[in-house]
Amino acid sequence: MELQGSTYLYALATVSITFVGFSALLIVFRQSMGGAVSRYDSYFTLSFIQAGFIVTAGALVPPLLALYGWSPEVVWRTSSVVTAVPIFWFVATVPGRRRAATGRPVPVFVWTLLSVQALAGAVLVLVGTGILTGRDAAVYASAVTTMMVTSGIAYLLALGVILPDLTGGRE
Repeated sequence: MELQGSTYLYALATVSITFVGFSALLIVFRQSMGGAVSRYDSYFTLSFIQAGFIVTAGALVPPLLALYGWSPEVVWRTSSVVTAVPIFWFVATVPGRRRAATGRPVPVFVWTLLSVQALAGAVLVLVGTGILTGRDAAVYASAVTTMMVTSGIAYLLALGVILPDLTGGRE
């Protein structure tokens, strides 16, 4: 029997890996137009590739663990802890990397999105520890989707820095 939510997670992994490709393509496009790669460009590309791979891996971990015949409860609890770790690492490292790339304080919109991502990680910890039970598949998928959606929003907002001609140079 297939693990509940696997079809959704496979679709999420597909969307996420597409997001990773688009993140990288923007820099290739910029370079092909004659632009030099700045520190912000490198930060931008690396950050969105990392976020995309966290979502992709997070979407693939539960079906992988289910292949071992583990009970759904063990699959969701283990997957939650395994996925929370890179989310927290990502959230903790972005502000410093962004400050190093821009030389400016981290904007409120970045802090807001990182806070939502940290909340998704905290929800996964609650599932992983067994404190939050019931609807484990839905809660897990919601947390990983939250990581994807917030990364997509951050990407769209960061385009204002990468492509200032389109937004009048707003950050």
